[in-house]
Amino acid sequence: MGNDVYTLITTMKNEGAFLVEWVAHHKVLGFDNLVICHNDCEDTTAQMIKRLSKMGLCQGHPTRYRPGQSIQRRALRQALQYDAVKTADWIYVCDADEFLASRIGDGSARDLVAAATPEVEAICVPWRTFGTGGQKEFRPGRITPQFTQANATTGPKAIEYAFPKTLFRGDVVQHMRRLGVHTPVVKHDLGRELRREVPGGIPVEQGKSILHVQADYSRAQVNHYQLRSMDSFLVKSARGKVNHVNDKMEFGYWVRNDTNEEACDLIRRYDEAVEKWMADLLSDQRLNTLHNRAVRWHENKIAELHADPDFGQMIGRIEGHRARMAAGDAAEVEGKAYDGDADVGDEDEADAA
Repeated sequence: MGNDVYTLITTMKNEGAFLVEWVAHHKVLGFDNLVICHNDCEDTTAQMIKRLSKMGLCQGHPTRYRPGQSIQRRALRQALQYDAVKTADWIYVCDADEFLASRIGDGSARDLVAAATPEVEAICVPWRTFGTGGQKEFRPGRITPQFTQANATTGPKAIEYAFPKTLFRGDVVQHMRRLGVHTPVVKHDLGRELRREVPGGIPVEQGKSILHVQADYSRAQVNHYQLRSMDSFLVKSARGKVNHVNDKMEFGYWVRNDTNEEACDLIRRYDEAVEKWMADLLSDQRLNTLHNRAVRWHENKIAELHADPDFGQMIGRIEGHRARMAAGDAAEVEGKAYDGDADVGDEDEADAA
């Protein structure tokens, strides 16, 4: 087990301002390989990935897709071609705004696996949503210390089930119909579901669907910084959702995900190691320059969106909502809640990768 190879797959667009922290965090967790798929980047994300690849820290992949296809679906399918994935003992899929945090052992992915049963095929770590904490402005620097308020674990607002991100055995790939955003989707002829556990060797209690597991954060969680600050949310909204074609992130998305019900500092256990990794990464002059350019691009994009009347209207609605919440009024949620990738069909599975 100590010699097992751990590979992470992700998809990114315009994430350069946040990339260095994300890479550092997942290197601290012990992931040997990072396969970073990217598409249509207007900032320096693609250049940063290329530089990180030259430094031996990741494998970059420019995602190929056709209009109307799910870019994230395409990326995950194409990532399977790389040796880093083919030879991996354990594979994990997450996004650029997600940070795995564990209380088990030294907090590494390996100790997460060590705490599972020998029969486990997939370890499903529940999402925990982190809100803005009232922060409007984009502040350069690490995001994980900036946003510390999350969804509740107790009381009337506590949720029973959550979407997971899954660390699964490499030999599961042969049984997959596709690599799902939240969990592998297995072929029908397997005749069974994967042996799935939540952290600590506890069997999964299937919730509303196969895409839900019990929201037990006592051992590990995936911190999901869906909004970051209000300003950064505007940039994300302008980009849209990579897994849902033509689906923009609007006011309802903000209301559902600005959860600031309970403080959580679990991820602080990684601070010292992450900061050391970041310092080492940014000591590379080329990467440092590209990082600073990405930060400036993000700041300039925010200024552009603030001047856009359409986004000005959404900013007004968000600020009005925040004022009502501060006054103790209940939030009115509009639009359809996120349901993972279950609503994205398999019609493109026959397409060439």
